[in-house]
Amino acid sequence: MAVEYTNEETLRVINPANLKVLGEVKLTDPRTIANTVKNAQLCVHFWNERGLTYRLEKINRFKQLLLANREEIAQLLSEESGKPIMESLASELFGVVETCAWLKKKVPKLLQPQKVELNPLMFFGKRSYNIFEPLGVIAIISPWNFPFSISVNSMLMALACGNTVILKPSPKTPLIGERIQRLFDEAGFPSGVVTVVQGDKAVATALVQSDVARVLFTGGLPGGRAIMSLAAQKVHPVTLELGGKHPAIVLGDIDVEKAARGIVWSSFTHAGQACASIERLYVVQSVADKLANRVAELTKELRLGDSLFHDTDIGPLIDEDQLQRVQALVEQAVSRGARILAGGKERRDLGGYFFEPTVLIDVTDDMDVISQEIFGPILPIVVVNDECEAVRRANNSNLALGASVWTADTKFGEDIARRIQSGMVWVNDALYSHIAPDAPWGGLKESGFGRSHAVASLMDFVNIKHVGVDKQGVRNWHFPYSKNTLALIRSAMTACHDDNIVARLSALIRLLPQLLRVRMRKK
Repeated sequence: MAVEYTNEETLRVINPANLKVLGEVKLTDPRTIANTVKNAQLCVHFWNERGLTYRLEKINRFKQLLLANREEIAQLLSEESGKPIMESLASELFGVVETCAWLKKKVPKLLQPQKVELNPLMFFGKRSYNIFEPLGVIAIISPWNFPFSISVNSMLMALACGNTVILKPSPKTPLIGERIQRLFDEAGFPSGVVTVVQGDKAVATALVQSDVARVLFTGGLPGGRAIMSLAAQKVHPVTLELGGKHPAIVLGDIDVEKAARGIVWSSFTHAGQACASIERLYVVQSVADKLANRVAELTKELRLGDSLFHDTDIGPLIDEDQLQRVQALVEQAVSRGARILAGGKERRDLGGYFFEPTVLIDVTDDMDVISQEIFGPILPIVVVNDECEAVRRANNSNLALGASVWTADTKFGEDIARRIQSGMVWVNDALYSHIAPDAPWGGLKESGFGRSHAVASLMDFVNIKHVGVDKQGVRNWHFPYSKNTLALIRSAMTACHDDNIVARLSALIRLLPQLLRVRMRKK
């Protein structure tokens, strides 16, 4: 969608497929953010004290409303972000419904107090356990490419743990942000538990500099650095999911047809505007020509058009800036010797920000399509001698979010996956785990840190508090120190941890009278 700021108070939302106005959204005054956060803080105790069962009931109600309104929400997603209606349902809504079900099934056990096993010899009489408390107000700054699933999945995780949430959607997809607020309101979430604020950098800055308990940011590397810098001033913990430069390694034993179809989808879903889309294809020489030709053929068959049509494969890019950037990347690659096997052109005739899905061959490392994140429908193909070269070149990037290996030998594929530096590696597929709440999602290097989905995400939203209880009150390591206490510690270390069984038994024999002497002296 194209953003047009009509004045300081509103922005106009434009459909990127046909450039028609979808609506207007009122912007949040950055000066009100501090009070919004304070209100959310006041709601934390109430929301948490109502109990997990109550919170999960609200989340289940949210799920039922989402299912009932899925067609209308999917249509809004397609109109505002430009992704085909199939992808709005599959990649945005399906995963959120899955998350709701996962929370209902898994969270009651995961958030129960957990017993801590202590060394019975040294810590006899002690009882320890961990409890999980909400952090407070969670700030979520979400992107335009997956404006529903990325936002709502994190919101649901945080809410289940007893936190309140403030969401700032991208100014490129504000209507979805408004619809998210309505869904939570209609599901009966108390006022102040979920709040959506609208705006750009000024609102994001005010939110990060307020008294929130944690910040989640999904976006580009420059934005991530800015968020880290702002959060450091308040010592806010942050979770960052930044860019990706997905390397796909293709071995010579593949079924060309199956691999080509999987690669084309993994490269061009949402017109390549997914952080985990394939952006570098490393193919061993023995199969390179055959695979490249089949990938190009399948790419040429992809249908561009209005995102609401059921047979549209590729929708528009999000806005004019993205369209021009993609065009510039192709032109630079061609000027340096790359050849176009498919696509390569703008499609202004379709009425919006369309660009043909593009396959490039004879690509070199000095081209921006290899060194920079593309975030558009371009697939550069690089021919390599073997898997060792492919792994080396795959790891030669500052971005490490997703990667894939394509081979008939899945065991060998898994071995290669372990050699790739990446947050996620898929064998013979890609991207699909984004809608699987059991599978952690996140990156390494400059792709960010922290994880969304699964237990790893849940633990980001709680204070893991350790509680230790002692029935005796006086311990052998308390003051005053003596030869006996020193001997006790030496014997205890040997008795508990020496690999020599004779030494351990000998130390245990020495340890028991030492324990008695120290305790008698302290009495």
